[in-house]
Amino acid sequence: MCTICSNTLAEKARVEAEKAECLAVISRQAKNITGLEQEIKLLREMLKLARLQKFGPPANDSPEDHPQFDGLLAECDELNGEAEKEEASVEHVEYDRKKADKNKNLNGRVSIPDHLERREVRHDLPEDQRICPVTGKPMIRIGEEITEQLAIDPVKIYVIRHIRPKYVSPDRRKGAKVGVKTAPLPDMPIDRCKADVSLLSHIITGKYSDHIPFYRQEQMFARDGITIPANTMYDWAGDCADKLKPLHGALRDFILSNDYINTDDTPIDMLEKSRGSTRQGRLWVTCRGSGPPGIYFNFTENWQSEHPKKMFEKFKGYFQSDCYPGYVSIGQREDIIPLGCWAHVKNKFEDAKAVGDKQARQFVVLINILYRIEHHIAKLPQEMPETRKLALRQKRAQRVMKRFFDKVKSTHALPKSTLGKALTYAANHEQPLKNYLLDLRFKPDNNVAERAIRPVCIGRRNFLFVGSKRGGETAAIFMSLIATCKANGVNPHEYLKDVLTRINSHPFLKLAELLPHNWKAAREKK
Repeated sequence: MCTICSNTLAEKARVEAEKAECLAVISRQAKNITGLEQEIKLLREMLKLARLQKFGPPANDSPEDHPQFDGLLAECDELNGEAEKEEASVEHVEYDRKKADKNKNLNGRVSIPDHLERREVRHDLPEDQRICPVTGKPMIRIGEEITEQLAIDPVKIYVIRHIRPKYVSPDRRKGAKVGVKTAPLPDMPIDRCKADVSLLSHIITGKYSDHIPFYRQEQMFARDGITIPANTMYDWAGDCADKLKPLHGALRDFILSNDYINTDDTPIDMLEKSRGSTRQGRLWVTCRGSGPPGIYFNFTENWQSEHPKKMFEKFKGYFQSDCYPGYVSIGQREDIIPLGCWAHVKNKFEDAKAVGDKQARQFVVLINILYRIEHHIAKLPQEMPETRKLALRQKRAQRVMKRFFDKVKSTHALPKSTLGKALTYAANHEQPLKNYLLDLRFKPDNNVAERAIRPVCIGRRNFLFVGSKRGGETAAIFMSLIATCKANGVNPHEYLKDVLTRINSHPFLKLAELLPHNWKAAREKK
């Protein structure tokens, strides 16, 4: 009997052990399944997001599309009764502007500037048609019907012959020491160059402003029977850039003298002839945040954080950028106040919304409300004190931000999911994102630098890569000056044509006079 009981107990223990082992296996498999399901979900999100980025992002929502936030928006707008007046004025302005634009562009018509040269072409009736068929007498001219059209002459290339008379002493013996005298040539950026500054400016503007590679310009010149190899144009551009390096440095100093700057960077391929392939370099852009615009590009052969640290080692003030670690470390200095970028935050939540995460929708709406507040503040009367505008801006935006970051902290998502990444980004940069409320000059995003980078992306599609380190530095110099010209309303071709003529003889200590905003002011005085 005892043997039977012991066998029963052993069997029971064995069954319990097998049961426990099976439960452990099931538990491990359940965890594996959960992990695989999460991984599948993340991969599906990545695939959906990649498709949306390739074939077109979804349209951004606006706050007006979400009635659940009307109460918050009304709360932000109803301050001292100013919002109602502001709304009425904004609606009236937008209605008038749209109506004017509609009439202006009717039937594809465009306005013709008054400063353009007018070439008159007269079209008159033949003499026999100027006889009245009823009375048989000559018809009386009562006026003119004038129609204007824009026209263009193809680029006209010509040759400048510099003729310099040579003079000697009338007495060949006594005046031998005098030698031959001739007038000096005008200042040229490149010695013994066959190209005038007008042609150099045309080539440089074509490459770095209109994004026409040198080999295409070579083909364009060939149509007029002129042979200028692409390599020659490359050398000309590099030689001109060497002359403009001090001016490029003066532009950098002018931008960094301000206490508010925006910065960003973008990759650009650089050819390594020794390897017969390309490797990735970097173009860094720095924009002056307030005052006369200034845009500075700097080229480096890599993306190491030492480059922005060196660039901004003496800068003190407000520093607006994205979350690149090199920029973040700069923002941690005591003499720097970092400003975040709400556009980056919004894009991350837009991505989460695009892959089907419904929670992301509410974050996008709150960010849209912040931008609507900016729009309202910009429309307030100019005579309103800036201190009042700043207080109004802070009071409105802080309410929205509190709800936004409270919701960020209370929302849970997988860390590697699209929403999880967006929540982590927003939480890690909470204070920099709030700092734009410190001053009316500050923008909620870094779009100033983003817009400065955009032409580089367009040019990159055309010329694909820079030919060397010197080519990257040349591109940075001309992109800086041309972008600053455009920001100040200056014609880059006219600017470069004038500056390249004067750069050799201009005093070094007065280089700031040749910066685009000062150059424009001097021209306007004349």
